[in-house]
Amino acid sequence: MGLTPATGWELAIQLAKLLEYLGIASLAGGTICLLFYRDDRRRTVVLLTAYIGLCCLLGFNGALFSFLFQVGMTSGGGLAGMFDPDMARLLLGFEIGSATLLRLAGFLAPVVACAVLAHRLGSRPPTRSHYHAFGAVNAFSMLLLLASFILAGHIAVLGPIAKAAIALHILTVSIWVGAFLPLLFLCLSSEGETLAATMKGFGDMAGYCLLLLFAAGLILALELFNSPGELISTPYGVTLSIKLGLVGILLLAAAGNRFVLVPRMLAGAGPGSLAWAIRVEIAVAAAILAVTGYLATAVGPPAMPM
Repeated sequence: MGLTPATGWELAIQLAKLLEYLGIASLAGGTICLLFYRDDRRRTVVLLTAYIGLCCLLGFNGALFSFLFQVGMTSGGGLAGMFDPDMARLLLGFEIGSATLLRLAGFLAPVVACAVLAHRLGSRPPTRSHYHAFGAVNAFSMLLLLASFILAGHIAVLGPIAKAAIALHILTVSIWVGAFLPLLFLCLSSEGETLAATMKGFGDMAGYCLLLLFAAGLILALELFNSPGELISTPYGVTLSIKLGLVGILLLAAAGNRFVLVPRMLAGAGPGSLAWAIRVEIAVAAAILAVTGYLATAVGPPAMPM
């Protein structure tokens, strides 16, 4: 069975969701890098703070417009239907409305936290307590965002174990993918010895993330598919297979970084090859987020109704 063409509204929602996924990834990966994998230079902290804040602002707009596009699609009134107050109030009363409010709050809080931290950078360097407070705000915001995903959408009808698995899946992917751009920042600005140690530490953490990602994916596959053949015979399965192929490319790139490029850097090589590899990973990660948006809007798992 071929892939399902997206309608105009579905395409708009997919683009909005891509902004949401970007915001979630930057929140998770960027915060982890800021707390544990920075080189303590002011420029690095400024870049990481700007990365988190700007991407969360994009995520806020993505969540807002995703809801407005849902209103327009449901009302059937064209572009003007996006601003139908009666339909908006109606949808706010359902799970999609609650999920949207959680996402708006989950994206707005880090934007405020980044603004506060940036203000602090303008006067005195942040203390350890400032970083702890920043991490606590972002961790709570991440919980709000994860809750929004298990509240609405295809997985809303799944059991508690499957919902926990999808939350774990989103969290681990976000930490991994969201760290690529901060790590590229470090490649372009940090000293070789500091960068190599940072990349080794991140590689060790990413290994645990991948184990959790595999476990969560296995649980979800058992819940979402009636048989292995549906991976190639249903639109959802074909799209998911494409996503898994892209993830496989990332795994190969991550393995190359961890076991080839980082050891070379520890031996004194420059960061040029590593920076190029991370750029490739960023491009593949963007494709994964786009495919995920398609999975979330245009097709549904075969084991449950759309």
